[in-house]
Formats: sequence, structure tokens, C-alpha cells
Amino acid sequence: MNGPVVQPLPGAGLVVRAGRLFAACEAAGSGELLALVARVAADGGDGEDLTRHAAGLLPGGELSCAVGGPVAGGGVAVFVCGLGVAEVDDWVRLTGPEPMRRVVAGRVGTMRLALPGAGTPHPLARLDAGVVAAAGLTVHYPETPQAPAPASHEPFQSVLLLPGHAPAPQPPPAEPAAATQPLVEGVDCKNGHFNDPAVRYCQQCGIAMLQVTHVTRLGPRPPLGVLLLDNGMTLRADADYVVGREPDRDPDVAAGRARPLRIADSHGGISRRHLRIRLSGWTVQVLDLGSANGTFVQEPGAQEAPPVPAGQPVTVRPGSKVIFGRRWLRYESHRNP
Repeated sequence: MNGPVVQPLPGAGLVVRAGRLFAACEAAGSGELLALVARVAADGGDGEDLTRHAAGLLPGGELSCAVGGPVAGGGVAVFVCGLGVAEVDDWVRLTGPEPMRRVVAGRVGTMRLALPGAGTPHPLARLDAGVVAAAGLTVHYPETPQAPAPASHEPFQSVLLLPGHAPAPQPPPAEPAAATQPLVEGVDCKNGHFNDPAVRYCQQCGIAMLQVTHVTRLGPRPPLGVLLLDNGMTLRADADYVVGREPDRDPDVAAGRARPLRIADSHGGISRRHLRIRLSGWTVQVLDLGSANGTFVQEPGAQEAPPVPAGQPVTVRPGSKVIFGRRWLRYESHRNP
């Protein structure tokens, strides 16, 4: 597989690439950070190792910088402080001035590390290794291309929604990876973007959905947002997750129908298989798996967090907090049905 394409962003500062690890920082006082990136890369460390060491090197945010790199199992780790900015796929953004570190799990397309004043990269500019003068860099990670879903081209101009008229799905490709992209019934906006039939505005381009006749069709479900864990870890809401101390024991995890989210628990409040975050159609649900201490959902603005009945899925609205033991995660999404 080809490596990432790295483009420096013009401006004042320094950027460094050492293998898979990257940093953008102000030039003054950057020597230790640049040496750290090279040392961690030489030792075979990943983005999580680099960001952890960077946080230890700059506990008070003494240098404006943004640091990042890939982590084992997929995703990237990023660290920022001062005036540094880190962006991952336009849905995770970290800024200073206080030091902040986060692991973004799952497939990542683009990581951007920048300082104030970072310009637009030249289309032919590349950074293969070393240190150059620039105000940041953009890392484009390769991914397996997928055929776009066919857009609806209905000629009518009236407003009409016809549920249940989705064409039969095509036989799945031979590749096992196709099973990770469930098909859901949705509609296309005027520009051909696939959406939840309940939304009033396209979730990609923002155009009002009351533009053309909408005939539902089956298509691959886009991510429904992110799950933000209390320790700063961010996971894309594009698959089911089993949450607990030992989620790998769940049969759906073993069969590849859900991902494990292992939670450290020093207080004894979290079960081995505590709860499941389940995607159903266009909604996110939480299902308590018979945990000993229960699962609770606190909706946005609410003071109370009622318990989730064991074995009964409860729909989670964007902004809601799911509480289990002394830990929690929050579902965030720009979707507004």
C-alpha cells in the first residue's frame, strides 16, 4: 500500500516528517520537539507514543505546535498546544492554548496540523522526509476507492416522498469488507448527496431537501456522527460498538458484527460486557447488556439520567451522554432531523 501524501502549508514556522510521524511548530525553541519526532520514529513508535511524549515535553503549552501520527488498529493520535491546530477529516478539531491530546479511532482520510497564517498548499508540493520552513502540513492517507452510490435523477419538480420504493440491493461483492457498509433507505438531495429521509437540509451541502421529488433508494449509510469518550478519545459512529472491560468476549465482536471498546475501570462499576452502541437505520441506540450497575442516558439540557432497561434499545439524541459506572461517552452529530 502506498504511503500518505504530505503537503506543506506555506507560512511562518517549521514542519517535520519522520516516517509516519509529523509535527508543525513555531521556529523559536522547536529543537527539542523536532528531535523528539525523529527519536520516536527511529524507535518504531506510533502516533500515540509521539503525542504522549510531546505532552510530557510541553506540559504547560510552552510551544505553539501540532503533532500527530497513525496508531495501531487504525486512526490517528494528535496533540496541540499554544496556537497549534489539528484537524482530522473535517469532523475533529483540536486547538490550544492549553495542551490537548486525542486519539481518533477508525479510518482517517486527512490529518491537518497547522499554525496561524497557514496558507493553501501548492498542488505539486510534497514532503517526503525531514524539516522544512512552513506553517503546517496536510497528510492525505490512502484508502481503497469505492464506487459512488448512484444518484437519483427523477425529472419531476413537485415535492413528494415515496417510502418503500427502494430498488432491490445488488448482490454483495466477494470481498468481506463489503459487510461493514450496511445499506439503508434514504433519499438524494438535488446535488445527489445521500441523506436520511427525515432531515430538512442536506447534511453535506446544506441545500433544502424540498427541491425535487424524493424517491427512496438503498445506499451505504454514512457516519452518523462521533462518540466522544470522557478521556478525549473520539470514535466515528459508523458501526456498532460493544463497551465494557472485556468486550472481545461478545460473540458479535468475535464475528465482526461489532467493534470492541475496552474501558479501563478501577472502581468496579463496569461489567465485562456492559452496553452496546447500536446503529439502527439512521438512529443511534444504546442497549444495556445486563450489566451489574446499569446504563443511564442524560439528554441535552436534562438534569436527570434515567436508566436504560436491560435488553431494550433506547434511541440516543445528538448531545446525549451515556453513563456507565464512573465513565461516560457522548454522542455528537450535526444531523438535525
